[in-house]
Amino acid sequence: MKANSLPRRRWCAVVLAAIFFAAPWPAAVAGACVPTTPALEAMQVRDITLTRDDGTVVQVSVKLADDGRERAAGFQHICPETVNETLILFVFPRPTQVAFHMHNVHAPLDIAFIDTDGRIADIQQMAVYAVQSNHKANRYYRPAVPITAALETRVGLFAALGVTAGKARIDFTIR
Repeated sequence: MKANSLPRRRWCAVVLAAIFFAAPWPAAVAGACVPTTPALEAMQVRDITLTRDDGTVVQVSVKLADDGRERAAGFQHICPETVNETLILFVFPRPTQVAFHMHNVHAPLDIAFIDTDGRIADIQQMAVYAVQSNHKANRYYRPAVPITAALETRVGLFAALGVTAGKARIDFTIR
């Protein structure tokens, strides 16, 4: 018996090695999340003023995505724990009707679209991207009006703060 066990162990080792090394590395780590990225780290932290529906004011800290690289990165590849603790304010140089997606985002989000007057024009809940063979099935989230900014946060924060579209405002200054 002992004479046959050595070849069997080698055979098992060869099979396991073949399975391990045959898996393409990018696919093996494609779904992984990280606590931060260089783009998220590069975003400046700013305090903004959020005026609730009832007129009361609250200060919140946000990461400011005010250039193309930071806006493109957003929460992509970021772990849900970081997403739940972080708000990102996307600021655009001129009014636009940009589309947002959830590809490579690991947690659902709420997004508030801020119009040219600083009013929250719309709030949408964005679902985690579904990996499917037909990528057209995944949504893009768009404002109905031109916006100058958008604020992404964990699902439910706007409701918890008493913020709804049409009444609430966001005021911020970029220096």
